[in-house]
Amino acid sequence: MESTAGRRRPISRRCALEARALTLPPLRRRRQDARTIRIISLAGGSVLALACALLVFLLQARRDGSMGGNAALEMALLSAGLTGSVALGVYAIGLRKPFIRQKRVENDLRRREEAFRTLSLFDELTGLPNRTLLADRVRRAIADGARTGTGCALMIVGLDDLAEVNDSFGHGARDALLCEAGMRLQCQLRAGETVARLGGDEFAVLLPGVRGPDDAELVARKLIDTLTARYLLDTHEVIVSADVGIALCPDDSVADDELFRFAGSALNHARRAGRTSVQFYVAQLTARSAARLELAAALHKAVRGGELELYFQPQIDLRDGSVASVEALLRWQRPGQGFFPPDQFIPIAEESNLIVDIGEWVLATACRDIVARNAMLDRPIAVSVNVSARQFIRHDFVATVERVLVANGCRPEWVKLEITERVLLQDNEDIAGTLDRLHALGLVISIDDFGTGYSALGYLNRFPVDEIKIDRSFVSDIPQDATKSELVKAILSMASALRLQVVAEGVETAAQVDCLKAHGCRFVQGYLFGAPMPGAALDEVLHPGRRELAATSSEPAIMERLLSDTTSPVR
Repeated sequence: MESTAGRRRPISRRCALEARALTLPPLRRRRQDARTIRIISLAGGSVLALACALLVFLLQARRDGSMGGNAALEMALLSAGLTGSVALGVYAIGLRKPFIRQKRVENDLRRREEAFRTLSLFDELTGLPNRTLLADRVRRAIADGARTGTGCALMIVGLDDLAEVNDSFGHGARDALLCEAGMRLQCQLRAGETVARLGGDEFAVLLPGVRGPDDAELVARKLIDTLTARYLLDTHEVIVSADVGIALCPDDSVADDELFRFAGSALNHARRAGRTSVQFYVAQLTARSAARLELAAALHKAVRGGELELYFQPQIDLRDGSVASVEALLRWQRPGQGFFPPDQFIPIAEESNLIVDIGEWVLATACRDIVARNAMLDRPIAVSVNVSARQFIRHDFVATVERVLVANGCRPEWVKLEITERVLLQDNEDIAGTLDRLHALGLVISIDDFGTGYSALGYLNRFPVDEIKIDRSFVSDIPQDATKSELVKAILSMASALRLQVVAEGVETAAQVDCLKAHGCRFVQGYLFGAPMPGAALDEVLHPGRRELAATSSEPAIMERLLSDTTSPVR
């Protein structure tokens, strides 16, 4: 579909600035001057007409012979009147040119005021109504609904992936896509319905007289369908996704500001739920948003106050039962509340960009810890550190890693950096360059939760990956689930062909260990061998002369049998 964004001409900023610079007092003075010119012209015309009438009268009287001895005085008065009239006429004619000029100024001012009004009520890029005009129409719809007993729906539509479009094709392509999206939305609406641009990647749609949630959702689905069709930007085809948040009046609120806020909360929830989602506002969303804000503030305080700490979970070498490495896992102990689950505060840290500072602290603490432990071990072990996508794509990430290694005296081969498949999917030169530089330093690159995303042999072959970790969702049902057992077998076979090291996560039973070992898996991690533990507990396990893991499992009977069985893989 050809882009038609170029058909709309944006309102001139210069016009807006000039209109804003104009003030009311000069305009008032100009209007007063115009009234003065009109009064003078009217007076001059009246006097001239009176003088002409008097002249006619006197001439008629002289012709009739009725003029007396005061003829000279009368003629003098007549001459003076004619002279004054001519003077007033000339003066009015002389003022006519500035008067015309003044009218032109007023007309130009009126046009500029209209342009400024347009600029203040419509979006400059798309020409659609902006938030100010939309809010006025929302208030009217609420008032009309209260009078007629009908409702209205306010939708906020968010486009995804615009940052990637901007990075790949530039601001012009992004603006063209936004204009095209606005026109598509307009084409889907009926008379009386409004589409507006709120800014950034968000539009809003007002549906007056909507009959209920079903009708609103039907319209929302149509809008998503039209927005997710392909865009043609110059010679490039682009596809973006969209999400919709909906607030209903009077069900949710009869205040325009609350409808905007509730629809925005619904949109945020829809984006977290997944692409092309439609979410209606419910009261729990506001409470959830408030709780997230409170949690984000507490997390900032936790970083500064030293409330974060690292726990460690061992990774076992099945050949001899030794601890080959440990994974550093972040824990937050909130004062008075105990440990807070990481799956609840890590997403908050991602959204607030606090994950970058937390990630650097985790890396530095893990390096310092492993250096101290390896100093007491006969054979050094490695530590695995999870790296978020936001942290990894920063341009200074490699420099940060180098600085941390040097500051703590940590050898690069003692550190494994665990990244997700989502990072590899970006497949750009910056990601490849970062991975190459990290690999050149000697660090181990590990793919966490392998198999849960968009796994592809091409990524494993293209990037310098050393290790993959089979997600616990595959391991938990083996060997009972034949399908998952075959999947695990296929992953292990592929890794062997690519000469990649494999760690199986979530191992909790001896049967799982036997199945994994039978298919060639060498390293395992899970509660069977030890739950995540603080550093002091790990020190009791990793003291010199005893590298076997103590029976700290949640299944002590199984651990006791495995430790006593000389043929067991953990001996």
